[in-house]
Amino acid sequence: MSAPLLDVRKLTLRFGGLVAVNSVDLQVRPGEIAAVIGPNGAGKTSLFNAITGIYEPTSGEVWLHGRDVRAPLTARVYAGWAAAGLLVAALALVSVANVDGLWAAVVKAHNPWEFTLTGALVDGWRYLGAEPRVEARFSKFSVVSFDGLQVRGSHADRSAAEHQRNQLAGQRADAATQKALWLRWLAALGGLAVGVLGARAMWYRNRRSPQRVALQGVARTFQNIRLFHHMTVIENVLVGMDRHLHLGSVGRGATANAALAGKVPRRGALDFALPLAAVGALTGLGWFTGDGVDDQGAPTVLLAVFVLAALAWMVRIFRNKALSSAGRVVEAVARQEAMELLRFVGLDARAGDLAKNLPYGEQRRLEIARALATRPTLLLLDEPAAGMNPAESVELMHLIRRIRDDGRTVLLIEHHMRVVMGISDHITVLVHGTPIAHGTPEEIRSNPKVIEAYLGTEDAEAHG
Repeated sequence: MSAPLLDVRKLTLRFGGLVAVNSVDLQVRPGEIAAVIGPNGAGKTSLFNAITGIYEPTSGEVWLHGRDVRAPLTARVYAGWAAAGLLVAALALVSVANVDGLWAAVVKAHNPWEFTLTGALVDGWRYLGAEPRVEARFSKFSVVSFDGLQVRGSHADRSAAEHQRNQLAGQRADAATQKALWLRWLAALGGLAVGVLGARAMWYRNRRSPQRVALQGVARTFQNIRLFHHMTVIENVLVGMDRHLHLGSVGRGATANAALAGKVPRRGALDFALPLAAVGALTGLGWFTGDGVDDQGAPTVLLAVFVLAALAWMVRIFRNKALSSAGRVVEAVARQEAMELLRFVGLDARAGDLAKNLPYGEQRRLEIARALATRPTLLLLDEPAAGMNPAESVELMHLIRRIRDDGRTVLLIEHHMRVVMGISDHITVLVHGTPIAHGTPEEIRSNPKVIEAYLGTEDAEAHG
């Protein structure tokens, strides 16, 4: 037998004291039509929500294509946590150290014509370390305490003041300085912990997000139809194509056939060469025209970076979109694929109608077409035959078989037993969130536990 496409292992989902899904094992193999059935409240939709990332399972695993659907814990993730921690630590340190004092130490302490970026960074670091600083006061240079409250000496020459400041730099024995240092260290360490733990919590919360699961080839419909009712039928289908149609890529020479085949190239390193080269060139120009980072060099460099980055981005936009036929190509490709999907589900004649004007059964088929627009390998259908008359149910059975024959795997929840028994290769039965039976339709139909779950003990004995 082939390896399972979907492998659910001991999946459990709790809401407080309520166990909605209890240690469910479920395997769906490529090319199968599998079904999950059970009485109302058995946990079927909760199982779908846990598989697709809408709910985070309490325990258990979901594997797709032989891989865990959760994002892997890599060195890049750890680096992101560390960066978030350092950022929060820096913000906490600056806020505790007093922003006004930092401004006075870094900016106001300097003559505007003698300001340098390097000097500002050094002075900022010294202030955060509670070291004495030099300030220009009344045409003299005074050596003051880190908070600016105590004057340690005044000099006519800045170099003399800096010399005294350097001599006093290691003398931080007074109580106020020691208290400030301890408070800043605690703020920095606390900010680091909060940043790392917060980033970690957010990452774990989004490790199995619906978007990540969908990008791995899983699409679903819902028990309650969720269409964009004030959009047309074809627009609803076009929404599902967002993840695999790329405007800039198609505009650089990919054909419509390649786009339809899913072979549209993604942006590569060369796409970023122009902006990077332009930013580098103008940064260097600003550096030299500003005589390094002295005098007005720092503002010139920063202005150059921002201006040329904006210009480079505009050039890239015009190159990829406005000056090419990319938009028209993508629109043509998307509409062509959308119409093919609407023909597939029998709605091509209603492409221009508003979704809200479709009959109930056609709205169900439109939701299936929108799910197929994401090009899934596994399609989850939550009660697709709900509210359908017998003729519509038969058409739905034919549609699901054609979806399977088109190379996709289907897992459905359904109460309509004629539909389930007529198309399913494998059935799992849930009762109160717990699986009680697995097997083929024939095995499930004659299983005493299933009969008891649906009919009750007395009816089951009468049935026997």
